[in-house]
Amino acid sequence: MLLAQSKAWRATCPKGATGVVLSLQKEGLVDDELDLRDLRFELPLARWNALVKNVLRDRKLLGGILLDFASHKDLVATVIGNDRLLAELQRVALEATAALVEAEVLALCPAQKDGPDAG
Repeated sequence: MLLAQSKAWRATCPKGATGVVLSLQKEGLVDDELDLRDLRFELPLARWNALVKNVLRDRKLLGGILLDFASHKDLVATVIGNDRLLAELQRVALEATAALVEAEVLALCPAQKDGPDAG
């Protein structure tokens, strides 16, 4: 199932899968980015919350999360360092989250409190 798409990125959730695939689309890459065309991230749904929580925060945190699920780990820093590709990835990840919630694959729930006031 196609969750979200931009010129450079596509987010899909294959039928029966327990994760989301984020992949670059060759057509959306400029000539000097074509070496990135085989990069894809296969994130289990159990880790999707960590991605969404950090997708708009810090590039390094996002890159660290994506590194664990990258098909070509050596290309992650290049994508995270590219402003255009990062902005499109952020948008696609957020749209994919909305689509996953709408399809009832993910559920929203209140955050759990940690610390002395938790109760």
